[in-house]
Amino acid sequence: MSTQYYNPVEVITGAGCFKELPQVVARFGAHALVIRSPRAPDATALLDMAGVGVVEADPLRGEPTLDYVEAARALARREGVEVVVGVGGGSPMDAAKAVAGLFPHAGPVHEYHTGARKVPGGGLPFVAVPTTAGSGAEVTKNAVLTDPARGVKESLRHDGWFARAALVDPELTYSAPPDVTAASGSDALCQAIEAYVSTGAMPVTDALAKEAIARIARALPVACAQPQDAVARADMLYGSLLAGLALSNARLGGVHGMAHPLGVRFNLPHGLICGLLLPYVMEYNIEHARRKYEHVAILLGVGGAEAGIARVRRLLEKINIPLRLRDVGVDRAQFPAIVVESLPSGSLKHNPRKLGAEDVTAILEAAW
Repeated sequence: MSTQYYNPVEVITGAGCFKELPQVVARFGAHALVIRSPRAPDATALLDMAGVGVVEADPLRGEPTLDYVEAARALARREGVEVVVGVGGGSPMDAAKAVAGLFPHAGPVHEYHTGARKVPGGGLPFVAVPTTAGSGAEVTKNAVLTDPARGVKESLRHDGWFARAALVDPELTYSAPPDVTAASGSDALCQAIEAYVSTGAMPVTDALAKEAIARIARALPVACAQPQDAVARADMLYGSLLAGLALSNARLGGVHGMAHPLGVRFNLPHGLICGLLLPYVMEYNIEHARRKYEHVAILLGVGGAEAGIARVRRLLEKINIPLRLRDVGVDRAQFPAIVVESLPSGSLKHNPRKLGAEDVTAILEAAW
């Protein structure tokens, strides 16, 4: 059986490379829409000084909703923009990705989210600038959007939704507070491990995921404790990038299948819930991916799959990620609904151990 790796994103790395944003954006258009998080650097001022026309959407606070994307798309159309720039964590990059991808197409955003319309290609160019080390959204083709009316958080995806270019500058992550560094870093570690053991893994994604695991595991505690440590910040951001490159083809697993409904129902940060669930899903999968978990353990500096899982748990404890669902306000009575909402996830389908309703319930109970 053949496998194929595909990722068309031009990746620009290096401390200070953010300053190259105007030249990069100008290659794709003279009028840009910028979507950024409140703490993100001022891309608008940088672009303005270089003569690129800019309109800025409202700063994105929290995760992107369908209404936010709809409003930003309408703004982009009114202003006649030619390129969309996302600056921040996964949320503004995903919102920018969706606005760019759906810009020329008819129909409300919610019809694409519900599946009433097929997700199309042929949108505007999109440029990504990550400011947290976590999502890897700068090199993926999916945009994770939330519909509060339905209580659903799902991805829209298309091969045409990859960024044309990503500027990956470690200096932009220095100002991230410890709790954001911990949660986003937990997501990056989870994505690297899940991509490595995924049923969609292949030699190319394995190499990317292993390097990501090694970088993130050694850097995450340092980045949380010493935010200005240049080496740790670079390792984290490049580790997150590598994990994104891996998952863009290998896909993810059980953690991400359950994280979306848990996050929506209990308003939990995505990275926090991914870190919390990771050791429990690894334990549940262990006999179905033992050889790979043994390699994970070696990358973490220990021997044996079980020791590797214990090392993951200790790392998460060290950066103050809770390890029990009860400790973050999850209501056990809602487990049946969470199970129902988790089962359609494509991530569950790539878990190394087949996960049905009983399996998801067992993992939730273990994590409770």
